[in-house]
Amino acid sequence: MDILYLIFLLLLAVGASRILANLIPLPLPILQIVLGSILAMPPFGMQIELHPEIFMLLFIPPLLFYDGWKIPKREFTEHGVEMTAMSLVLVLVLLVVVVVGYFIHWLLPAIPLGASFALAAILSPTDALAVIAIGQGRLPRHMAHQLEGEAMMNDATGLVSFKFALAAAISGTFSLVSVAGEFLIVALGGLLIGAGLSWSVGRLKRWMTARGLFDPAVYVVMILLLPFAAFYLAEHAGMSGILSAVAAGMVQSRVDMLPVKTSTRILNRSIWEMLDFSFNGLVFLLLGLQFPRIVGRVWEASSHQAYNMPTLLFSAVAIMALLLAMRFAFVYAYHWSEMRVRRLRGAPVEEKSLGLFSALSAVAGVRGAITLAGVLSVPLMIGDTPFPGRDLMIFLAAAVIILSLLVGALGVPFFLKRMPNNDFEEHERELQKARRQAAQAAVGWLENWRQENASSDVDRSALQSEVAERVIESYRQDLEALMDREDMANQARRTRALEIELRLQAIAVQRKELLRMRKRHDIDEQMLQALIRDLDYDEAALR
Repeated sequence: MDILYLIFLLLLAVGASRILANLIPLPLPILQIVLGSILAMPPFGMQIELHPEIFMLLFIPPLLFYDGWKIPKREFTEHGVEMTAMSLVLVLVLLVVVVVGYFIHWLLPAIPLGASFALAAILSPTDALAVIAIGQGRLPRHMAHQLEGEAMMNDATGLVSFKFALAAAISGTFSLVSVAGEFLIVALGGLLIGAGLSWSVGRLKRWMTARGLFDPAVYVVMILLLPFAAFYLAEHAGMSGILSAVAAGMVQSRVDMLPVKTSTRILNRSIWEMLDFSFNGLVFLLLGLQFPRIVGRVWEASSHQAYNMPTLLFSAVAIMALLLAMRFAFVYAYHWSEMRVRRLRGAPVEEKSLGLFSALSAVAGVRGAITLAGVLSVPLMIGDTPFPGRDLMIFLAAAVIILSLLVGALGVPFFLKRMPNNDFEEHERELQKARRQAAQAAVGWLENWRQENASSDVDRSALQSEVAERVIESYRQDLEALMDREDMANQARRTRALEIELRLQAIAVQRKELLRMRKRHDIDEQMLQALIRDLDYDEAALR
């Protein structure tokens, strides 16, 4: 029963942290760490320390699955070569592992070299959601998509590197040649297993739909279990469960766009958004709950080690500075090289301030939940011996996360103010064009339908023509509103906004009347729920 109370309290704290974030000008993850630390202290005194393997199995698969699900596929396809070439995917991660790993070991010899490489690997993934939230929609759209793609692939690459480095730290042996070969095998195997399993689930959905067996609730349960199944099957086969979960999410997002019931997509999207928010929040809260004890153990150990708390804080700042410098240098070098190559080829080159763009990319490299969940999965023991430097690793990872969030919260708005951004207008133009094409397709289909379904019955033919013409006219009005004539479009938007507002108010009145009818016992509970559900769908369609 105690564990149930603990789960309820943690979920309540996650919800409360979101409300507090609207009142306190702090990044949400920092607020959640602070809230967790407060809950760990008297008078609350909440104590929890999950087994490290639980962190890897419980948090990593769903977070990576949702990363793969929501990655913008068109931009990933168009700029995937750029993301890879920039080594925001692989090369930069490996550079961070080597350079930062040696740097950590040099700063703090108490952390063995293998453990230093593992810590550097888990510090390499970035958190795109935190940066986009800090940017408040003002990040250049191309950069936002690039950060999302980078975050997803860095999560996978960093975590796989972390597992290899951790294995080297535990075994005490390391061979670059054997690790490189094994890395490619387990990565490819994990991708194939995750993609294959997700594709099979999609085929099963099609089979069920064709036979009238499809049920949205059952399907959503299957999707909730899919990341864990992909992770477990790949790990059981000796492949990368991390990449398997990513591949499953990417394939499933394609499957989710196939023609299915609208309620299925609404339910799916809502549940995953809720889970993503809850799991991210829980990771930071759990760190906060353990942080006072970790600090206490580190403080106690520092009395007979060659470091103290000021040294550790300086080390965290130095590691953060090195990460920023490496990211800035790599982004600058890549874009400078790209511009030089394009000029040599005679291709058009977009002029931009490389220093400003690289600085924005550097401060946008915020670390988040994946880093935290990974470092908390470091085993407690190696055989009968405590894992060397585990508390130091967690302390430094938490400090770097907090520093990166503070740097992002201050740096992203600072550099955005100095950067031109006309992405919003371009995005609106693309939306307008897509809406016009969709409306034109609907009008064309309706006109064909009216001609093909002409009836010899005069009354029926007149009715069909009248209804079709009314629907066509509504689409034509939408097309007029979507034309480039700005005044007409603005007027149409204002008219539509007023209509939606009136319809939403009318739905609210309906809800109140239904509740009054239930109080008068004019309808029963089941009928009330059914009618309220219909109104919810009507409101969702309007919004």
